[in-house]
Amino acid sequence: MFRQKTTIVVGAGASCEIGLPSGDGLKDQIVSLLKRTNDNAYGFADGTMQKVLRTFVGADVHSWQNKLQPYKAAAERILRGLPLALSIDNFLHSHQDDPYLVDLGKLCIAICILRAERSSYLFERSNMYALLDDRTDMPRVSTRNEKLVKTWYPAFARLLMSGVQRNNMKEAFENVRFVIFNYDRCLEQFIWMALQDYFDINGEEAAEVLEEVQFTHPYGSLGVLPWQGNSDANLPLGGGDGLDYWKIGKRLQTFTESVRSQVAQNVAEAVHSADTLLVLGFGYLDQNLQLLRPQMKGNAQRAISTAYGVSNADQRILKQALLTLGNQSEDMTHLEPGSCSELFDHFRLMLSLS
Repeated sequence: MFRQKTTIVVGAGASCEIGLPSGDGLKDQIVSLLKRTNDNAYGFADGTMQKVLRTFVGADVHSWQNKLQPYKAAAERILRGLPLALSIDNFLHSHQDDPYLVDLGKLCIAICILRAERSSYLFERSNMYALLDDRTDMPRVSTRNEKLVKTWYPAFARLLMSGVQRNNMKEAFENVRFVIFNYDRCLEQFIWMALQDYFDINGEEAAEVLEEVQFTHPYGSLGVLPWQGNSDANLPLGGGDGLDYWKIGKRLQTFTESVRSQVAQNVAEAVHSADTLLVLGFGYLDQNLQLLRPQMKGNAQRAISTAYGVSNADQRILKQALLTLGNQSEDMTHLEPGSCSELFDHFRLMLSLS
């Protein structure tokens, strides 16, 4: 278990290990989703986009082109500008005053991330329906799944549950908070599954263990997983039947919206109160650092971060950024040049025994 108060910051790079897209990959998927065509009345080649727009415009054939035109124009602006952006979040922040572009961007994120959840290692990739939208009959995979075992998820679960007894399972989470800069819910779903497998409990019992654990998504998430409680925002991992993608997209937040919400305060508090900061697959974009950086210097005495594919020169910049988040010395600011999985291999004792 984690013996110090630990805030775990999860970025897109961490989700890549379980088959989800990187920030650049998500940009590419959105561009593909918005590919234009003259082969149908809606102007988009993607079948899901056609279905969503068909529902949106309704049966009024006299006004539907007028309703579509602002979104077609917004799609062109996204297609031109998004490849030049650091991330889709950064792009939407830059266009905060363009409601059609922001709404369409959120819609695209919702479609792409739900597809990504379905194609992640938490689902059977061989299932013939795995790439279709609006399907719920894909089987759950074991936490012993061959592809999942090679990721950081099992290594994290081993550390989390080590030394925890079945009659006090909540102890595993007493010192842990999560700040997840991704829209997907894969980490929450995996932890829920892992609790069941490790402690031989059912889904309801695992949900009870997790009910007070803080999972904060600064930019929102696609919805509430069914085991997290009844809500209008309930949405199974990977989606379900008859999805309202517009409604799902509305749950996502731009940087500006996040800063103005309680979420930003929750993030700053999670960073400020931590003794250890554990940063996984984080891109260190300035707007994300602004959300993490507490108004008063944090309490952290130690920070550990992945720096996969980062040059030596940029690693020095990352260290300086980490030093602004906590109160740790440079000697207690550690960078792992490998993957998230390698970080847990190399820092296991430091995280579990200190």
